[in-house]
Amino acid sequence: MPTPPDQPPLIDIRDLHVSFRSRAGMVPALRGVSFSMGREKVGVVGESGSGKSITGKSILGLLPRHAELRAERMMFDGQDLLTMPPKRLRQIRGRRIGLVMQDPKYCLNPVKSVGNQIVEAFRTAHPIGRKEAENRAIEMLATVQINDPARVMKVYPHELSGGMAQRVMMAMMVVAEPDLLIADEPTSALDVTVQLEVLALLDRLVEARSMGLIFISHDLRLVSQFCDRVIVMYGGRIVETLAAGDLAHASHPYTRGLMNCLPRLDHRPGERLQTLERDDAWLTR
Repeated sequence: MPTPPDQPPLIDIRDLHVSFRSRAGMVPALRGVSFSMGREKVGVVGESGSGKSITGKSILGLLPRHAELRAERMMFDGQDLLTMPPKRLRQIRGRRIGLVMQDPKYCLNPVKSVGNQIVEAFRTAHPIGRKEAENRAIEMLATVQINDPARVMKVYPHELSGGMAQRVMMAMMVVAEPDLLIADEPTSALDVTVQLEVLALLDRLVEARSMGLIFISHDLRLVSQFCDRVIVMYGGRIVETLAAGDLAHASHPYTRGLMNCLPRLDHRPGERLQTLERDDAWLTR
């Protein structure tokens, strides 16, 4: 849902540039990205290397040291992320902005039990006792539809299936009740049935807590059905922003090209999929 007129947007970014130092010089990753969003579900789509994940990491302040960031404005709920002290940013990260990473089994700590990791995340956001945090962690595991959450609290990440690991990661991020959740390819490593379950779970969590969601994905059809709006990125730029329901009627040739490359059930036998033809002008206009 859009932000009410009397409230600041949850995220407001203007002219964001990110470059990385290399032996060959500065390599641009984001070229003037600008967008704003409220407590809604915004999908970010594009090819690999288009700048989707870098955009999310820029908001969280998780860029590597060899990255250079500059922007005209970068606000979160009325607070300036550009001038915010590192200590204050660490307080926001995880508490008010959560991040669900791709391949969660590799993001979870392999030498800590699931329960310890969720309890640690919760106690970092809320100064409460360990027993109360453990009870809250069990409740959150039940919320993300994990059977026998008390048992799962004691297991380690390598003992989880892909779908369970994804749900545990969501529990860790949502237990602090953030205002914004950034989900980076949260369903790419899952089979279709588990994908649908994870998406339904995300939808319920976002609606129940009135969170904003940035949903990063390669799957245009999935985004068109799940999100409210879609941001299309190419070469570190936003080339088009439109309502998710209008994705099939996109005006930019890049967005139309991505849609035309998708397989369809009505393809004739032997018919080849279209290939995407790129235009250098898309990087400048």
